[in-house]
Amino acid sequence: MKWPVALILVLWCAFFGAFVAGHLRVRRMRRPDRPPEKRVLTAGSYRLGWTLQLIGVLAVVWVLQGTGEVSAYRTLGACSLAGSSIGLAWAAVKHLGKQWRIAAVVAADHQLITSGPYALLRHPIYASLLGMLLATAVLLGHWPESLAGLAILVAGTEVRVRAEESILLEAFPVQYREYRMRTKAYLPWLR
Repeated sequence: MKWPVALILVLWCAFFGAFVAGHLRVRRMRRPDRPPEKRVLTAGSYRLGWTLQLIGVLAVVWVLQGTGEVSAYRTLGACSLAGSSIGLAWAAVKHLGKQWRIAAVVAADHQLITSGPYALLRHPIYASLLGMLLATAVLLGHWPESLAGLAILVAGTEVRVRAEESILLEAFPVQYREYRMRTKAYLPWLR
């Protein structure tokens, strides 16, 4: 195994660590005597988006080998982008607290989170996933697979964003419209 592959694997483990830590934190918050969570709204199309995102990531990391020598600048750029993405993912999951979920769900006691990383982006976790995939592409350098993977990831992200936003608009019609007007979805300079 070449060192760029090992580095990417370590960075992805740190990235996914945010979600494992978030899951464990949510499980601790749920007391055993607490009644089961009542789901008010669920967006079914999030599964399609999740599947496309997974295919996009796999398309980029499938090869898992570098293109040979990796310059110090490329390594530094990839590590900086990955480090920022990891930090953003950890901050976003921590800020969601007990409301963190993989599925697009609004529970009975749901609150709209608009602070922390959510003050800048409505979907910072998706921004961090895109950043991790870009960092992987920069470090591994397989551009045909990477461009295809990035396109598939963005398509899946768009599906998930629309699914989540539809249920959030239904649950918080006024608040979410105002929030949407003052923040970008997951790319600060695009949407």
